[in-house]
Amino acid sequence: MNALFQHRNKILSAYDGQLPLSVFLKQYFKQYPVLGSRDRRILSSAAFSHYRASKAIPLLDDEKKQVAAEFILCEQESPDYSRMIEGVLPAQQVNSLQERIDFLKLQGIDVDVNKIVPENEGLSDGVSTDEWIERLLGRTAVFIKPEKGFEKEVIKNLEKNQVLFEQGDNGEIKLRQGVNLANCLKPQSYRIQDWASQEVVKFLPQKAPSFIWDVCAGAGGKSLILAEAFPNARLLVSDVRPSILSNLEERFKRLNRKLPRMMEMDLTQLPKQFDPLGGEKADLIVCDVPCSGSGTWGRTPEQAYFFKSETLQDYSQKQREITIKASEFLAPEGKLLFITCSIFREENENNVEKICNQTGLKLLRQTTINGFKNQADCLFIAELCNQ
Repeated sequence: MNALFQHRNKILSAYDGQLPLSVFLKQYFKQYPVLGSRDRRILSSAAFSHYRASKAIPLLDDEKKQVAAEFILCEQESPDYSRMIEGVLPAQQVNSLQERIDFLKLQGIDVDVNKIVPENEGLSDGVSTDEWIERLLGRTAVFIKPEKGFEKEVIKNLEKNQVLFEQGDNGEIKLRQGVNLANCLKPQSYRIQDWASQEVVKFLPQKAPSFIWDVCAGAGGKSLILAEAFPNARLLVSDVRPSILSNLEERFKRLNRKLPRMMEMDLTQLPKQFDPLGGEKADLIVCDVPCSGSGTWGRTPEQAYFFKSETLQDYSQKQREITIKASEFLAPEGKLLFITCSIFREENENNVEKICNQTGLKLLRQTTINGFKNQADCLFIAELCNQ
């Protein structure tokens, strides 16, 4: 066990937040092949617990007590929970966050969970600080969407492999983290997509567009939704990263989808006279813009740990630049969807108001898709149109 604590210290000393924690841990474990699967699992849980909970707990002199307190606050679903607590603190299984806080205080450990979230940052409508904190201290679920024609097969195979799951109203399937889907599902039969992202389909226009532009396509999650909802539309996807467009192409191929037109493009650096659409106007433009990702920090607690408030201004400015430039190519009766995975008002409602003031676009509706109570992410979405 002492060797595991040594590895934990090495991990926390070396990690600086530049890579996703999951990627960093994989690279770290490759350097130490002697670590077995159980050891890797324990170290992963310990690292994620640290970045979820350590700001809420004062630095304790007893390292083992520190680790135990972090586990109690946020990792009670871990199969190695009792092992990390044993002999240090009582392994108290309690349900609510407040009960866990009270329990730690009875052990003489002060806890202030408000310290794990940034101060003085206004939140968007429809989400509270308390539920955000609770999501940051608990694991998020994994959601998959069966592909059309594979719905029954996916359910049957999950049941056959005794995988616990819940099925939602829109056909989405909720799973616990750690399930090896490759062992029970065909890769072409499903896609991993968070519940909040799947909810975007409810904000698509009723009238089918002829030409759609997914401006910040990323790995293609929203692009797949668009292709599925409007199979007869021409779809253009763009991103600044050629590697991510390659991932999108592979994803479409794996799911046997018609490939969209793809363009590597940075709208913030686009020459004034350059028209990426060749004189056309898009009926629907989707701007899923880069952001702080605060609505997804339940999955990536390291981002909350290393977050710096001054970056919000940079994000919000870049979001406006992208959206304002994209709006120049919107058809007269077209619609533009502004999307972030943030819950900060600065990136959401405040930014939408500035975009409308600068472009003349009209706000039709805006809302936060709150997935916190469903162990999912949060998204903000605003529907804009030409006046």
